Amino acid sequence: SEAVQHRFPLFCPLPRRAAYSYSSEAQIYAPASAAPYFEAQGGGGGGGAQVTTATSSPTAIPSHNMVGITMDIGGSQILSGSGAYLIHGGLENSRHSLSHTSRSSPATLEMAIENLQKNEGITSHKSSLLNSHLQWLLDNYETAEGVSLPRSSLYNHYLRHCQEHKLDPVNAASFGKLIRSVFMGLRTRRLGTRGNSKYHYYGIRLKPESPLNRLQEDTQYMAMRQQPIHQKQRYRAAQKMDGMAESASNSTAHTTPEQSVAAQCQHHQQFIAPDLGNVLLQEGFTLNDVKTLQVLYRRHCEATLDVVMHLQFHYIEKLWQSFWSPKAPPSDGPTALPSSEEEPEGTLPKDKLITLCKYEPILKWMRSCDHILYQALVEILIPDVLRPVPSTLTQAIRNFAKSLEGWLMNAMSEFPPQVVQTKVGVVSAFAQTLRRYTSLNHLAQAARAVLQNTSQINQMLSDLNRVDFANVQEQASWVCQCEEGMVQKLEQDFKLTLQQQSSLDQWASWLDNVVTQVLKHHEGSPSFPKAARQFLLKWSFYSSMVIRDLTLRSAASFGSFHLIRLLYDEYMFYLVEHRVAQATGETPIAVMGEVRALYSLQTNSKGSLTDPKLLFLSVW
Repeated sequence: SEAVQHRFPLFCPLPRRAAYSYSSEAQIYAPASAAPYFEAQGGGGGGGAQVTTATSSPTAIPSHNMVGITMDIGGSQILSGSGAYLIHGGLENSRHSLSHTSRSSPATLEMAIENLQKNEGITSHKSSLLNSHLQWLLDNYETAEGVSLPRSSLYNHYLRHCQEHKLDPVNAASFGKLIRSVFMGLRTRRLGTRGNSKYHYYGIRLKPESPLNRLQEDTQYMAMRQQPIHQKQRYRAAQKMDGMAESASNSTAHTTPEQSVAAQCQHHQQFIAPDLGNVLLQEGFTLNDVKTLQVLYRRHCEATLDVVMHLQFHYIEKLWQSFWSPKAPPSDGPTALPSSEEEPEGTLPKDKLITLCKYEPILKWMRSCDHILYQALVEILIPDVLRPVPSTLTQAIRNFAKSLEGWLMNAMSEFPPQVVQTKVGVVSAFAQTLRRYTSLNHLAQAARAVLQNTSQINQMLSDLNRVDFANVQEQASWVCQCEEGMVQKLEQDFKLTLQQQSSLDQWASWLDNVVTQVLKHHEGSPSFPKAARQFLLKWSFYSSMVIRDLTLRSAASFGSFHLIRLLYDEYMFYLVEHRVAQATGETPIAVMGEVRALYSLQTNSKGSLTDPKLLFLSVW
């Protein structure tokens, strides 16, 4: 979450924690004093293991019976990265920063050593030996509200540091005293399932620049996702707040997938601050009603992030049911572990929720939150469209995408059509994006094998040299009206890149450079989206003419060219989609959401179906 913080400056941790119960049989979360996130299947509610997890909420909201996610009054952001997923949002202009709201504060080395000498009886000689340990703590950790790290993780990091620098480590108990001498006011929380819980330091995190961030390997991330969903053990909710893996045995240094997600999310920043106060008061609602809705919706989004992050896709349906069609909590439902800081949370009757959602400003705000949420989910599930993804995960994602619209329409069956259409429109764009990206990923893996085959590359180059590009250009010029010099340069560069037997990543870089060169004259101009779409049309038409020539010549490498053409067309669309999103200040999900809205209008008016991707090329 550190890497994202400077991109999402609106997150404000709120000073309260809530306990959640966890059923080991149904693997379902539920607020301690509220309706369960999901109804436990089979009615099993008692005897399950329990877990606590930290959530933040405004202190003024009373107890509620709906699942949601806190959004304080000040923007709408999703923070995702390094295993922590935090959401912030609101309707006023207050802004807060995660790194400046800590309850504990780092001490100087002199103060820390003085405290140890005074309270623990540390001698001056031993104090000098501990100086490097204390400095290491200050170099790698910092205080922060709303996050936690396992005590065992910190100690493992420390042991690793001592081993690398040939230092004599202190025992775990003494190390705890060292930490508290440096980060004064640090608190401890016991998090995890009953019988398997672990102590966490609450209010401390790894610094963004710390090399310890690179210890977790991609293999652990992929291994978790390769396991069948029904067999994979549910990760603790608190684990998403861990800045590091439990074990320090992994030594390969590179960026974690969650950090990649954080890097990709930079351009998704969005500020939502409409003035709703007077409008709502005229209808008998108060600002507290709006705040309550924000609290609930934030928690709802956070629960969605948690479920998707751990591939519990089938729980999304129940999560949506519990938020949009809540039921009264069962009298014998699971109870939460005691929490000294637990306070009542907000309530929002279903009829009031429906009425609030009818207001266009609130509906627009909610849609903006969804755009950010679903974009984060896409980048969590498919952080790199070209990187190999296990087939089991690909199939699970596609099945998930297929079910989304039906699940949401079911859950919102009692809501007005306008509200349902708005919500389903964003979900449809999300589902379509998942389908496209998994298809693109599948094409990438198939093409990778072709690009690594020397004999196939040589045959492709031989066949390509037989194509009459002058004739192709003559036929395409009337439609494309492309600059002849640009077309010739692309032809030469393509042949050269093919001749060099470039890897898929090198081809991707070449395609990205092509997009940059073609669109550089339109950067910062309102004409950018239109120019981007026109380029896609011309690219697709021109490449189809080349494939046509290869087909007529019965080229031996036609199959390879067809595969490569499919991949490059899809990847070009992916690149342009993201460039348009960046140019317009939207997320790619929001860009495709507009296309889906037009698609829906055309379907309703004409009764005919049109490919949303083609609509993207013709709208605006």
